[in-house]
Amino acid sequence: MPLVVETIDIGVEPGELFPVISDYERYSDFMENVKEVNIVERCEGYELVEFILNVDGRIIKWIERNYYKPSENRIDFELVKGDLKTMGGYWQLESSGLSTKVEYSIHFEFGIPMLAPLVHPLYARKLRENMKQMLAELKKKVESK
Repeated sequence: MPLVVETIDIGVEPGELFPVISDYERYSDFMENVKEVNIVERCEGYELVEFILNVDGRIIKWIERNYYKPSENRIDFELVKGDLKTMGGYWQLESSGLSTKVEYSIHFEFGIPMLAPLVHPLYARKLRENMKQMLAELKKKVESK
């Protein structure tokens, strides 16, 4: 199962950054392949969020459950249903003086064992590119305020 982890330092405190990363409906502002994000259900401590992505012309959809832990500066997420067999990960914010170290981690599996050796590396590379681009855009947006 591929695991992709990316980190970046952003020049604001975690308390200023947490509301931005927990605003999933704005993710299309940061991720080139994200075409649409919809909040399906809001509950105490979590949301069900639908993602629609276009990855190299292929539409990928899923619904994930996002667990918000503002006191820990963390969001955990897991697949509820969709085009992937498994998917999950987290956002972790750690104060680093006047900046925040952001760690974004995703693991996934498409569930097609025969194609996994070909498909997983391709999508892991694409996901890493997307994550780097998204984190760079997030940094630019937050630091330019």
